[in-house]
Amino acid sequence: MVKIYNKYEMSYIRKMGNKDTNITENELVILLPEGCMWAKDKKMKACSYCGYQALVDEMRSTSEFDDYIEIIDHEMNKQAEMIERVSFFVGGSFLEIDRTERNRFIEKMNEYPQVKEIFFETRPELVTSKNVKELRERIPDKQLTVAIGLESSDDYIRNVIHTKSITKKVFERAMKFLKDSGVEPLIYVFVKPPMENMTDEEAIKDALDTITYSFDQGATFIELECGYIVENSEMHKLFLDGKYKTLSLWSIQKLLQEAINKNRGIIRLAYFSDTPTPVEIPHNCGVCDELFLTMFDTYRETLDSGVINQKIECSCVE
Repeated sequence: MVKIYNKYEMSYIRKMGNKDTNITENELVILLPEGCMWAKDKKMKACSYCGYQALVDEMRSTSEFDDYIEIIDHEMNKQAEMIERVSFFVGGSFLEIDRTERNRFIEKMNEYPQVKEIFFETRPELVTSKNVKELRERIPDKQLTVAIGLESSDDYIRNVIHTKSITKKVFERAMKFLKDSGVEPLIYVFVKPPMENMTDEEAIKDALDTITYSFDQGATFIELECGYIVENSEMHKLFLDGKYKTLSLWSIQKLLQEAINKNRGIIRLAYFSDTPTPVEIPHNCGVCDELFLTMFDTYRETLDSGVINQKIECSCVE
């Protein structure tokens, strides 16, 4: 069987702004096909917007690899000199990976002195004081950032619409473990959940409420995940039925301005492209889209808040 990295692109570089200098840095995202316990459990429902598990299943059934170190070595050898950050994306929770294996390749990052930050994401119930301290201690000279997909501070939206099954008690406990261990928490906020005929205004309010709650719990970063459509998701079904419309770019600009003006912490904007490739992303009329997308890319790459105040004129203005 073919090696996984000879069949699939197992890493890519994304441009990310440095929160202290506004200088653009390279983040290498390495794909490790672990998958998600939530999506793999037939008794559960995968998060309503997510189609990653289908890709992970395809990768594992059509290619091979010895262990994750093999993938990491292959991808780091291609890109190592160019990068300042490494993000491990597993299509689920990093802490699902076997303890010995994850400790081994986190420690391996010490071989790359130019890499100053390591990033991964996990469900909050998997975070313990022991496992985050264990990982933190293996990279004493690097920043460790851990993302949690809270998505919404509204219990109904988070657990019924997104099917996350995350209680605030579990989330808040995980946040305390991260902060006490010297780990920087990043919280994903999903903007415009897959609710029938939800307006952009309602989506902005939910996002701002979630941002406030997350910073109150000690978040260092917020990353806005603006709804886009991927196949093999409940959200895709809603979209095909004409009951879900992606955000306008005007709304994303407004949200960014209001979130940044809270002056509570770092607001990041996730890219609208991903793996698997979306079939629909936030957009406007088509005439002004490129101006907005360029503005958003500049913000992502610099975190310069002044960029978001750019005035764009178009007849589709809301």
